[in-house]
Amino acid sequence: MAGNEVTSGQTGAKRKSATAPSGKGTKRAAHRPSRREVVVEAAMHLYSVRSIEDVTVADIAAEAHMTSAAVYYHYPSKDEVLLGGLRLYANGLLDELRAELANDRDAPLGDIIVRLLEWTDRHRAASLVYFVRSPGWSLSIEALRREVRLEMLNLFSDELRTRNGITARAKQAAAATALSSLLEVSASSWLTEDAVLANLGRRKFSDEVRELAADIGSV
Repeated sequence: MAGNEVTSGQTGAKRKSATAPSGKGTKRAAHRPSRREVVVEAAMHLYSVRSIEDVTVADIAAEAHMTSAAVYYHYPSKDEVLLGGLRLYANGLLDELRAELANDRDAPLGDIIVRLLEWTDRHRAASLVYFVRSPGWSLSIEALRREVRLEMLNLFSDELRTRNGITARAKQAAAATALSSLLEVSASSWLTEDAVLANLGRRKFSDEVRELAADIGSV
């Protein structure tokens, strides 16, 4: 009987041990960005403060606190790092535009553009690289920029029809092109704080953008 009791107790202990958590207070590791993301973030920071041609893979590796070999493991060249970073940024920019359009169906398109300018402040390094540093750098980057412009044209065309009542396709296309250009030009001034922005100040500059967008939407 005593032996059976010991065996039973041992069996119960084993069952308890098998079903109990491995340790109290065990926490799942917090999300950490992938090494590819770390490489891109480091590179975009460097590209935003230095000329692209002056940045080397070794510079990117040092900024990312890894070896050059680790960078090459993820990207074959610094141009591929740049393209990867710009693609991520472009996707984020388009997602933000779609969200703004969907969340405020009554807002004038000028307000939407100003909100995008404010969004670039929250992603300043990548915004500078996209709008100021990288235009014309490579055929691949220009192909990406054409893709983004085309999607913006489609989005603005749809909104010009629904918000502004512009039904003629030729007018839609012309107005959408003008709005896309307004966003690109104003973003460059906004980010570099050029003479135009300095003379007007951010509030007046934003008002001018809204007014120009309203003029474009009234064609």
